[in-house]
Amino acid sequence: MQLIGFDIGFSEKKRTSGVARLRGRVLSCSRATSEWDNRAVALGDGIADMAAIDGPILKNIDCPKRLCKTVFSCGCFGRRCKPGFSHVPGTGRKLRAAGKETAEHMDNLTRGHNPACGFPRVLEGKNIVEAFPNAFLGVLLPDSRFKQMPKLRRREKFDWLYEQCRESHALRSVVDHLGQENLAMVLRDIETNRDHEERAALVCLLTAAGVAAGRYTAVGDDEGGYFFLPSFALWKEWARNEMETQRQRHLSATVWVDGERFCASDSLP
Repeated sequence: MQLIGFDIGFSEKKRTSGVARLRGRVLSCSRATSEWDNRAVALGDGIADMAAIDGPILKNIDCPKRLCKTVFSCGCFGRRCKPGFSHVPGTGRKLRAAGKETAEHMDNLTRGHNPACGFPRVLEGKNIVEAFPNAFLGVLLPDSRFKQMPKLRRREKFDWLYEQCRESHALRSVVDHLGQENLAMVLRDIETNRDHEERAALVCLLTAAGVAAGRYTAVGDDEGGYFFLPSFALWKEWARNEMETQRQRHLSATVWVDGERFCASDSLP
C-alpha cells in the first residue's frame, strides 16, 4: 500500500508544509515550502493508493459556508476540536485556494487501485480526501481527558491533542483497527516524532490509510465536502453522542461509516 499525508503550509521560504509518504514498509517524513517544486521532492515519485490533505477539498472553492465545518463548530466539538472557517476573507480563502492547488498537483500521484469500499469522492476519479487532524485526534479521547485541557491557541491545541492520544495509545488503537502490518512503521514514528508539521502529516496519512482500508468516518455533504475521521467504532461516547445531536440539528448532514452512507433519519452503527 502506498499512502500520502499532507499538511498544507503557506510559506514560500520556510518549510511549513508537512509531508508523510508510505511506500510498502518504508515511511518518509519531511517538511516543504509552498513552492511545488520543493514539495515534489519531498513527495517523491510513484503512484499512491490514497492521499489525505489537511486543507479544503471542494468541487467549487466559491461554495458558501461548509456544512462539515458547521457541524464541528457546535457543542462539544466546538469546544474541543473546532475548525477554522475557510469561506471568510484572508487566511480562510487562501487555504481554499491552497487546497485546490495541492489536489491538482497530486492528481498524477493518486491514481492507484480502488479502495476496499466506497467513499464520498468530492473530486471525481481521484483518491484524495480531506483530513481534519484536530477532530481525528479529538474523537479518540475520552471525556475525562478534556476536563484537564488548559486554554490553548489553535496551533497549541493540535500538539495537546496529539500528546494526549500518544500517551493514551489512542493512535495505536487506530493502527490495530486498520489491521495493516505496514502501518507499524507509521506507529513507530507517531510515538517518537516531535515535529509539529510532520506530526500533522502523519495524522493525515492515518486518515488516508483508513479510507484505503474501508474503515473510516466521513461527515459533510457533496457541496461543502467531507471531513474524514477514524472509524466510528473507535469514537468515544461523548463524540458519538455529539454527532447524533448535530445530525438532528443539521438534517442535510451525511455520515459515511466504513463505506455505508447514513442520512439523519438513519441510525448510526
